[in-house]
Amino acid sequence: MDPRPQTVVLHPLVGKTLGAYRIDGVLGQGGMGIVYRAHDLKLQRPVAVKLLPPELTADPERRKRFLLEARAAARVTHPAIAQVYDVGEHEGIIFIAMELVEGRTVAALVQSKELDLLGAIDIAIEVAEGLARAHEMGIVHRDVKPANVIVTRDGHAKILDFGLAKLTDPTESTLTAAAAGVDVSTMTQTQIGAVKGTPAYMSPEQIKAGPVDARSDLFSLGVMLFEMATGEVPFRRETPVETMHAVAFEDTPSIHTRQPNLPVDLQRILARCLQKRPEDRYPNARQLAQELRQLRRHTESGRARPPSLQERVSDAVTRLRQLKPSQYAWLVGALGATAAGVYLLASNVSLGSLVFPAIVGLLAYRHFRHHSQRMLELFVRKVARVPEVRVIACQDRRITVVVDRAVSQLYGRIHTQLNECNRKLFYGQPLSVAIRHDLTDAELRQLLSGPGVHYVRAEPGQEPVR
Repeated sequence: MDPRPQTVVLHPLVGKTLGAYRIDGVLGQGGMGIVYRAHDLKLQRPVAVKLLPPELTADPERRKRFLLEARAAARVTHPAIAQVYDVGEHEGIIFIAMELVEGRTVAALVQSKELDLLGAIDIAIEVAEGLARAHEMGIVHRDVKPANVIVTRDGHAKILDFGLAKLTDPTESTLTAAAAGVDVSTMTQTQIGAVKGTPAYMSPEQIKAGPVDARSDLFSLGVMLFEMATGEVPFRRETPVETMHAVAFEDTPSIHTRQPNLPVDLQRILARCLQKRPEDRYPNARQLAQELRQLRRHTESGRARPPSLQERVSDAVTRLRQLKPSQYAWLVGALGATAAGVYLLASNVSLGSLVFPAIVGLLAYRHFRHHSQRMLELFVRKVARVPEVRVIACQDRRITVVVDRAVSQLYGRIHTQLNECNRKLFYGQPLSVAIRHDLTDAELRQLLSGPGVHYVRAEPGQEPVR
């Protein structure tokens, strides 16, 4: 859980004790209950304590089943899973004590555009490995989404809320409704939209209230990876009902319709994760993690293959097919205006005399759009988002990046950004980079006092210098 309190209003439980846990403050509140920052009086450590709403556990059989599942989830241990420490009751309310995770949710990182491709792949690898461990112990998460994954301050992903998602599973009540002759699809949609609130990340079998196994989590992870890579949720529509219909029945869009330069292998991995039928997806999370690690190696080394011209054309055709009627009207209008302009020019000026100015104009456009200064600005903008980067300076196309510590993963990320910028360079010499973590104070002062400083990381409470 994010340890930064979201409110200063004191809650009645703040300062009181639930079992062995002293409640210190409120961390947040959602559909699954209130989360508190607490202190474990027995083991003397900070924890997060979640109190579940009574209406979710009012039925005795449901309460018993949930307690068994939550205690089973507490036996799952993995670096990518927030550990469940304890499950108990206080005055009829069930509470869960779990690891207090300090960091930011993937949802917040996507919203602030702080994830690059390697960062997204790293998170997906760690989540897949955590899911693999849970699945091998017979535990399915059922609610994998960016808001349920936190990236810690040292850059590692942690999955939250294992053992909780099944509590809100509408399957049993839906089956009862079916026996009574009620419209099952409508009831399922209403319950999911009202209780869980995240249909865009659910699998088709969850939407249809069918049997759910570990492969459902892989579909949800695929949706999350798609969003991390492109900034868009593939099946999200204007209403929950439209979103659930898209998840269950509509084709998965290609990532290249959103971001044309992403690796082809990423599209292949996502396409398999997001298959409608569970049997068409990866058989388990271990195999998915292996393919993601291979994709990361190829991306880091620059061997990841961009889409070919044929694939780009195919994606463009797909994008045209997905246009709404109003968008088609704008497209037809734009094409008509272009055709009219060409006709007017051709009627007064010979086409041959337009060839040379057109070529010069194209070269000038490419020069101004993709010259080295613009690529440097792009590099600085992307690398400055990496928390470990302290200073970025450049002289004579040689970039110096000062980082906190020498981490191979960090070096790969910076070099990947450099390679991406150099590939786009149309005119001028390519950029090079030197990554330094061992500068003395005198060397750092000399670097900061010289020309070409493009970014200096701000101290707490200050704005970064760019």
